[in-house]
Amino acid sequence: MPSMSEVFYRKWRPKMLSDVVGQEPVTKTLRQAVTLGRVAHAYLFCGSRGTGKTSTARILAKAVNCLSPVDGEPDNECAICQSINEGRALDLIEIDAASNRGIDDIRNLSDKIRFSPNEARYKVYIIDEVHMLTEPAFNALLKTLEEPPAHAIFILATTEAHKVPLTIISRCQRFDFRRIPLDRMVGKLAHISQEEGVEVSEDALRLIARNSNGGLRDAENLLEQVVVSYDPPVTEENVRDLLGLGGDEMALDLVEHIIGKSIAEGISTINQVSSQGNDLRQLHRGVVEYLRAVLLLKTRAGTDLGYTEDVLSRLESLTGGADMAHLVSALKLFASADLRRDTSSPLPLELAMVESASAPAPVLAPVPVVQRPVQRPVAAAPPRANAPQPRPAPAYQPASPGPRQEMTAPPASQPPAPAPEPAFSNNGEVPSEPAARLEYQWRDITRSLRHVGSKFKLGALLNVCKERDVVDGTIVLKFTHKSNMERMQQELENPECRRAFNDVMVKAMDKAYEVRLTVANGSGGGTMQGASQKSPLVRAAQSMGARVLAEKEEETS
Repeated sequence: MPSMSEVFYRKWRPKMLSDVVGQEPVTKTLRQAVTLGRVAHAYLFCGSRGTGKTSTARILAKAVNCLSPVDGEPDNECAICQSINEGRALDLIEIDAASNRGIDDIRNLSDKIRFSPNEARYKVYIIDEVHMLTEPAFNALLKTLEEPPAHAIFILATTEAHKVPLTIISRCQRFDFRRIPLDRMVGKLAHISQEEGVEVSEDALRLIARNSNGGLRDAENLLEQVVVSYDPPVTEENVRDLLGLGGDEMALDLVEHIIGKSIAEGISTINQVSSQGNDLRQLHRGVVEYLRAVLLLKTRAGTDLGYTEDVLSRLESLTGGADMAHLVSALKLFASADLRRDTSSPLPLELAMVESASAPAPVLAPVPVVQRPVQRPVAAAPPRANAPQPRPAPAYQPASPGPRQEMTAPPASQPPAPAPEPAFSNNGEVPSEPAARLEYQWRDITRSLRHVGSKFKLGALLNVCKERDVVDGTIVLKFTHKSNMERMQQELENPECRRAFNDVMVKAMDKAYEVRLTVANGSGGGTMQGASQKSPLVRAAQSMGARVLAEKEEETS
């Protein structure tokens, strides 16, 4: 009976910190800590799967217990190192938190941790997928991490660091393992192939590395599968056949139709893949990857995409005719296409194809914001020789014309900028009589204030003010409903709204007027400069948030 061979990822697991691929910042720090004797009592290794977290934890356990370490590295020759390499060390305890996640498991660990090591210097506890522990288990572990015995070292590993409580993280030295670069992974796979005596083309190795999502363990497993499945030399076509990547050519064709906005050809390609029984999810992934590649090539990001020269040549040829806005829109649409409910239905891809070809290009900046300063030569009107009214008082004089003239900015809660000021008429056609002038300018006044107001817009409130008049130098605004008058008065209590309102009225009337609010039938009213606001008590109450709802005149005998 043939003996069972050891799988690649176990056979070629690194035995020294310098052998860990793509994690030099982590391994360098750990070697220095071992060399200086500054090993922490708890570590947290974070990163995606297959990046070397558990392997690094085992090497660190060897390094701290090695009888003759060299520059922070284990010698792999002493009895301690050999027992750890062979998996028989009693002082290296590995716990899978996914299956031992309860408080009883952690309590059992806490009870045993007090015992001294059997033969090594330290007891090393490696808790894999530590984020799977329950909340009570985390609380029990926290107590152990706060007061650990001198002979114990904890190494926690997780793929989801955001699920680990901050109280646990704060008591550990955290190391983040990054995804392994494509070139480094290809080099490792080539080394394994050479040592195994198997001929694998470089294009095949790059395709394996590109489909492993930055995890070396996945890449080693794929390499072993393709080596076992096909006779050498292993080619790129063998890898495509093994992974079911036959639709990559169709995905590239579909990308050409997307960039060319050829709806009929694109839908035909999608249906052809579906009718042939190929995996639409693989087509989906291929389209998204190729669109991303075109985006990177167009922006000259210089990223190593891992494609063959033929594919790169086709992708580069697409960048010339690709519009950046359309490319981004198409990439978003296809990336959000959901094939999880029905993996055999081409409808999500068809909809994404149609929308990407027919949707207008996204507007990156609102046009009114750019054009607003151009439409503002309004404030400095030439003086009229026949003007019967005096010039406005300095207190109500708007600022000099220029970029800082705008005083009608809404409160901070309003995201849009102030409304553009309408060009009020100040020529000889405007009636000189105040009441007639108010009616003549009323439409421009309401339009100018349509975006001013914190809760209610002044322009909308003034539109329902059907009666207005000018009496003894005061503009009287009569509202049909008392609630609208109170809303107007509430908004005018805001200093910014009042200042904007005053500026607009001065520009429209060419003079500062006092404004009084009232109800059309004469009952209940308010004034912006009424007698009640002259009272020190009323002003003090208003400073604390109160507002005047109505004024009652005292009876005189």
